[in-house]
Order: sequence, then C-alpha cells, then structure tokens
Amino acid sequence: MPAIQQFTKTAFGSYSVMALKIIAILVLLFISVKSSSLSVEEDLYLEEQLTVLNKPPIKTIEMGGYIMDCVDINKQPALDHPLLKNHKVQTRPTTFPGGIMPKTSSSIPSNTRQGREVCPEGSVAIRRTSKQDLIRAKSMPKLLSVDASNPSGNRLHAVNLAMKTDVPYFGVEAYVAGWNLTIAHDQQSFTTMWVQSGPRDQLNSILAGWTVSPNLYGDNLTRLFWYWTADSGATTGCYNQLCSGFVSTSTEITPGFLVRPTSYRGGDQFDSKFLVYQDRPTGNWWLVVSKDNKFVGYWPKELFNDLIDGAETVAWGGFAVAGESRNCPPMGSGYMPDGSFRVGCYFRNIHIVNDKNAYKNPGDDATVEYVDKTGCYGLNNQKNCGHDELYYCFTFGGPGCRCD
Repeated sequence: MPAIQQFTKTAFGSYSVMALKIIAILVLLFISVKSSSLSVEEDLYLEEQLTVLNKPPIKTIEMGGYIMDCVDINKQPALDHPLLKNHKVQTRPTTFPGGIMPKTSSSIPSNTRQGREVCPEGSVAIRRTSKQDLIRAKSMPKLLSVDASNPSGNRLHAVNLAMKTDVPYFGVEAYVAGWNLTIAHDQQSFTTMWVQSGPRDQLNSILAGWTVSPNLYGDNLTRLFWYWTADSGATTGCYNQLCSGFVSTSTEITPGFLVRPTSYRGGDQFDSKFLVYQDRPTGNWWLVVSKDNKFVGYWPKELFNDLIDGAETVAWGGFAVAGESRNCPPMGSGYMPDGSFRVGCYFRNIHIVNDKNAYKNPGDDATVEYVDKTGCYGLNNQKNCGHDELYYCFTFGGPGCRCD
C-alpha cells in the first residue's frame, strides 16, 4: 500500500504570493501594449461585459494571484444567461454516482485549507474578470473535441482515450496527475476529461481539468479550468466563467485555482480527482473535484440541446495548442510515456457513470485511442498499471515538437 498512497496526495496547494505578484506585473505590462490597439467600440463592449460578469461582492479575497469575489449565490453572473431567467439555483445535486451522497460541504475541508479564506454562507466564489482576461480569451480555441477538429486548424493537437460510442454515458471520473510545464506565451497545454454529444457543427461539450495557459490566465502556472459550448463554440459557451452559464455553488473553488504541489520526474506524484456527471432528476451536469468530493457547481440542462439525456462520448487526455511559430508545446508531464507513473502524466481509477447511476470500469475492449502527432506525443494504455487498485489507467503526453 505505501506505493499506492503517494498517488493520493492532493494537488491543490499554495504558491509564493510575492512571486505571483511579480509575474502578474510582467504580464500586465505585456498585455497593456496589446490592449492599447483596441478601438473605442471594442473597448466599450469589453466594459459592458465586465459589468455583467463582475457583480457587487459581499467580500473580496486575494487568492493565488487573482481576486476572488464573494457574490450572493442568487445574484451570480450565470443567471444573466437568457436561458436561465427562471432558473432556481441547485445548491447540491439530488443524486450522486453510486447512490451515496457525500456528507462534505461545497468548500475545502479545514484540514486542507492551509489558511485560505472562504466566502461567507449564502455567497459563492467568483474569480474577478479583468479586461485583460477578455482580451486574452479571444485567442483561445473555440472548441476542444475528441478528434481535435477545430477552427484553430493544425495548431490544435490531441491525445486521448475515449469510450466507444455505443451507449449513452452519464458521467466521467478519474484521478489525474498535476505537472508544471514551461511553454511560450502564445502556447497552451490542457490535461482534461470531457463529455460531448451532437453533430460536428453543433457539438455540445463540457470539459474540466488543469491547464498551463498564458492566454487564459496570463502566467505559466498550473491552474484549474473548465469549458462548455452548445454549438461547437460558434456562438455559445466559454472557458471558466468568462460568460454567463456555469452556476457556481462553492465558497472557495474557482477556475484559476492553483494546482499545487505538482509532480516531478522520478519523484513524488501528486494527483486530484475530477468528476463530471449528470444529476438525472434535474438534468444538470455537475463538476466535482478532490477525493473529498467537493461540489464546485454545474452546467444547467437549459444550456444544451444534445446533453439532455447523457452523452454520446466521454474521454480523458490532453490538448496542445501551438504558437504562431507552429511549435507544439509540452503536454501532460512534458515527457513521452514509457509506462512509468513517475515519467508520463497519468489518469488512474478511470470510471464512467452508466444509466443506473453507478460507476463502471471502461473494460479492456471498450476504449479507443487517439494520437494525432505521434512524433510529439504518445499514449501508453496499461489498463491496470500493475496494480488492481489503479485499474483502469494510462499515461500520456510528450515534449512537443515542430508540428506543421
């Protein structure tokens, strides 16, 4: 068992406040040059968006290099979405996979808070959006899909393990290792899992995991992210809470939450649990993180057309977005997987949620693998990784390369 225990350490931790401030100053200097070219109309539009997204806070907290606003749970920006005008906030799901509802609250328990502040009861944590956040978000891929088909063209590359699409799936779960990556300012790397349904031009997708993305966060730190769309990113959806839609229920966890400590080659590995599942009585899709099952929030059923009754596809893996130079960034751990948990980034204890609201292992012949740039990245599907306790699992990733 000692060999297994090292993989259950939490990946959500703290970081030097001074270092974060220095990084933030440098990024703001870079972004100020970009934003100075905005037209009057563009600047006015951004100001209007900020008014919608940043609600008057009950309390503000500086957290991990950004400002977290504590907003009345019933006045959060999600409820400004036109499809949610009559939506009543669901503070907790009515069901949980396996049938046993966790007893823990929506915020991090006291033994892992590490002195962090949380929002007062009746409010939720919302990461404050800046004008620079909105400007950077314009260069984000509009869609992350299993086969990497994307308006970003050959700048987006994917590695994943997906379930065969013969039955509907009602959730996806795994523990995933967190790694720190060094990438260029215009590159992005995602380690994530997702559910999706619908035709190619109207794809409904939900993703959650961690990323190193200067375009999204303005730094090179490993942070929590999520994403949704109901039409392949054409007119709906966004990353995190940069638009209305995702309903927050947590007093502490927001997108941008630092993933700390991170794993390192040949040493200790740190992972965290992610779960995205549909609460069948309501139809809402919930995001849950950490082995303590912390409810972060949910995507209401009203947002989607093709995720009403389960998903056609679920998958685990990563995406890499090349910079203007067409150089692909590292993915996963930044090393090609060789079967070792200490080298390749791993997903372990992989489960799907079936139509009986029960966890189920994928099965040895129920998955398909996708790697679109084998010279840059790889996937090693070991299934049980040498330990029955870790079944089902795989390692993936790579250093990146010239990816024209």
